[in-house]
Amino acid sequence: MQQFVYVLEVVRGNGYIRVHFAQTAGAAQRRASKYVAGGVWAETGQTGQPLRLLDGHRELARVVRETVEYGG
Repeated sequence: MQQFVYVLEVVRGNGYIRVHFAQTAGAAQRRASKYVAGGVWAETGQTGQPLRLLDGHRELARVVRETVEYGG
């Protein structure tokens, strides 16, 4: 069985660290306040990466959508 999940990834150094998995993009977005101060959320229009948290032109975090498959 497949299920969509939204993953909050925070920018650290030159890459991203996965810090939270959620059922909705909004839940992942709300969780960002625990890891990142400030920024403005912007929709990307992309299916696999619907949201980015920006501070000017610098990306602080992003929400990505993935499919998880689990047995049953």
